[in-house]
Amino acid sequence: MAPNIDNKNGVEMADIASINGQDAPSGGGTATTTPSLSVVGGGFGIVVATITKSGGGAYTNPNYNVITTLADGTVTVTDANADRNMENDKSHITGVINITDTNASAAQRTVTVKAQEFGDTIQSSAATGTFTPSFIQNKYIRITLADGNGNPVAGHAGLYDWKLFTGGGQSGTEYPTTVLTSNTSEDGIVISTGFEYSTYYAWKAFGNSGFWWALTGSADRNWIQIEFTDDQYGEKPIIKSMQLRGFSIYMTGSEANPRFTKIQGSNNADMSSPDFEQDYGPGTTIYPANGIFNLG
Repeated sequence: MAPNIDNKNGVEMADIASINGQDAPSGGGTATTTPSLSVVGGGFGIVVATITKSGGGAYTNPNYNVITTLADGTVTVTDANADRNMENDKSHITGVINITDTNASAAQRTVTVKAQEFGDTIQSSAATGTFTPSFIQNKYIRITLADGNGNPVAGHAGLYDWKLFTGGGQSGTEYPTTVLTSNTSEDGIVISTGFEYSTYYAWKAFGNSGFWWALTGSADRNWIQIEFTDDQYGEKPIIKSMQLRGFSIYMTGSEANPRFTKIQGSNNADMSSPDFEQDYGPGTTIYPANGIFNLG
């Protein structure tokens, strides 16, 4: 007979055979294999957690409990807010979890994962990974159309409503602070790009009527960046969140789908030694085209 209560008079049923005629649980059942966990990222609090069976391999039909916490136990991302991904055939979820942590603390986080396969009666033991949110404080900030390995690719990159904020959750001071009318219309800010098609100028990426478009641009020219000049910004602003909206963003060739965006921060105009570098894939940034996405 299966147990029908958890405890009796405060006594855990697992510790006794029976009490007052109620049977105790036998403690049987199959536990799911404890997972392995890798956590990659941290830019603007966005990470990708990849869950596999210990020793490699994938679970057959799993569910995961995923919680992100600070050292004092404060939960920064609940299980309900950890984004799962479906297999292409929609049969079950994959082991790739996307997490966006907007908690104001800059301290290290711990991601804790427990797995449970369909048919198993006991959840696995916990696996943990850590990350620390990172932000941009650089002279130059660049967005580049890239492949899944972070390499620049040819395609039709377009962008409008790019906004940079000094606070998390699209708060604090917004840059640029004015509506741009040229690449240099605001003191202390210079907009540049590898390529702009026709009249789709780079400055139009910043909340204007129209947009920046690198249509027909080669792989090494599919980028746009904002510069905070030394004369106006001796100390560069710390950018803790962004808002992006893409237009007609797609690649050519074998990397056409999925698509990725690289965001970099550097004190060198050519990004030869970036202090901040983060790649974002479908579902985490400016995809699908024309959708507004918030980072941080």
